[in-house]
Amino acid sequence: MSLTSDTPEGRATSEEFLRLFTRNQFRIAGLVRSLVTDPVDASDVMQETSLTLWRGFDQFDAEQDFAKWALGVARHQVLKHWRSKRGDRHVFSETLINELADEVETCLSNDQQRLQALRDCLQKLTNRQRELVKDFYGKGISAAGVAKSWNRNIHAIYNALRSLRKELGECIMTKLSES
Repeated sequence: MSLTSDTPEGRATSEEFLRLFTRNQFRIAGLVRSLVTDPVDASDVMQETSLTLWRGFDQFDAEQDFAKWALGVARHQVLKHWRSKRGDRHVFSETLINELADEVETCLSNDQQRLQALRDCLQKLTNRQRELVKDFYGKGISAAGVAKSWNRNIHAIYNALRSLRKELGECIMTKLSES
């Protein structure tokens, strides 16, 4: 399998890589940024991770979990970065970095589960409730702006938002406890 786009197979492979990478890039970047706190260094490590993933994609087994593979590559790149900084007395041991990476991966996985639960719970809302969530949280319209456009009292909007947050929070907790 070639990653060049000179052939239909190469284009399909490139598109598959981009689809999988784009779907997971925030998780990958989250792992890198949580373990490499300097923004410039984190950007460099993320770039190296992306290139390594791209170059190694022809070896990736499509039956495997791309996110798990990509996070493993990112973890390796983070360790490589910290090995290069060994002269700095503020560098953590590889054991600690691996423990932190495990914890970050667990948190990122939990975030994905919470996000899916939120999506499911939003679908249970009425159209009007979803419109309020979309206006206030999605579009960033202030409560006063929503109140004006809906011809409602601002206190009614705040009460509706408070009620929605509570309802969504309970729904998410229920969904997470079911999984």
